[in-house]
Amino acid sequence: MFCNYRNCSYELHDYENGNRHYCDDECYNAEKLARSKDNYIRKKKHLAEIDRIEALLRVCHNKYGDSLTDINVLRAEKMNWSFNTGQTTIDGLAFFVVGSYAYRAFDNSTIKIINIKKQ
Repeated sequence: MFCNYRNCSYELHDYENGNRHYCDDECYNAEKLARSKDNYIRKKKHLAEIDRIEALLRVCHNKYGDSLTDINVLRAEKMNWSFNTGQTTIDGLAFFVVGSYAYRAFDNSTIKIINIKKQ
């Protein structure tokens, strides 16, 4: 078995402690730091995408208000439908929440965007 640090190729021998995953504390700390950096970059990308989606919803809401809007407006801007920060129920309908805006897509290719901070 080899050291689990991604830049170390030291072989851990069987006669040493069988539960060891790193050759020393330096490799352990370096791998922990590398994992922490990877997690930070992943979270930063996720939050940047949520901010981008919220900005798209804000622009559409400012332009069209609470009325039904053609969904292709958001599709043209490459709206990522898989990101949301929660769900809420407004007037008996389920809406996806992204930041301070909630949206619901309907079957007839329309979408309703609501600013939930003003309600």
